[in-house]
Amino acid sequence: MLRPAFALVLALSACDRSAAAHEPTGLVTSPPAARPVDVTKARRDTAEFGRAVAQPWRLAAAALGNHRLTIDSDVTVRDGAAVLEQLGEHTVVDSAASGDFHATADNSADYGREVVWLGGQLFLRPRYARWHLRPIEAEDEPLTIRDQIAAVLGDYFELCARGVELSDKGPLQVAGRAGHRIELKLAPTPRSVAKASVVQRSWRDTAVVTAASGEVVLDDDTGVALAARLTAEVRFERDGKPLTMALTVTHTVEALATPAIAAPAADQVVTTPIRSREVDDRNTLLRGIAPPERKAAPIDEPPGAAP
Repeated sequence: MLRPAFALVLALSACDRSAAAHEPTGLVTSPPAARPVDVTKARRDTAEFGRAVAQPWRLAAAALGNHRLTIDSDVTVRDGAAVLEQLGEHTVVDSAASGDFHATADNSADYGREVVWLGGQLFLRPRYARWHLRPIEAEDEPLTIRDQIAAVLGDYFELCARGVELSDKGPLQVAGRAGHRIELKLAPTPRSVAKASVVQRSWRDTAVVTAASGEVVLDDDTGVALAARLTAEVRFERDGKPLTMALTVTHTVEALATPAIAAPAADQVVTTPIRSREVDDRNTLLRGIAPPERKAAPIDEPPGAAP
């Protein structure tokens, strides 16, 4: 079990990245649409590059048609040479030109989820539990879920962006798309960034990027990442103690002839007429004030399964 002192640091997927995944529909107002990314500027400007790699995956899916996105990441926190915590994630998203998709996200903490959007039906499954079939709560809910699952690269880059500089290495084809290869390396002088707006991310305010390398291929038309490899090291403090976080992310897109997207077996599906929001609403309203409350596990779900 992750100790509370480091859970917020390591579980970027469970806190920083997926906080939006638990926002109850209708409780908050959606922000205005962001201005389009300037793809040419994103090849040299770190802020615009960060916006490019953080774009919702629905933009990439619309351009790529039938494709697979595979993401692997690892984050390790050390106190000197001693490893305090480690979390690895593996994500695969198969998307069809029709808009259907099958996404699986697992991590080394034995949590995960699986989603199928097929023919207007939404199937959801926490790891080790049965599938749940329920009506969508908003027209774009399936796309929003896929955007959240595919957001790993953008969120990890945001963490270390202050210490990264870019170099345009020229054109490169990936998955049949024209792109440009951008080299990432440690900037000689870190940039200032806005302070965290929520207490859970305040540890980032004093974080220092001590190493960074990798490359990302940005699509020439949309600016989304077609391929990426990022390695970085960040020094920060937790409860006054200096610690080091090492992170790696690989992000790969490949074209598929026909994605294998199928509905779950009928005997593994439980029809859920409406989503239970009680815990989600409580956790959202009290975020930063009280510890999150876990949902009760379904009868068919063993102890330790994802909430």
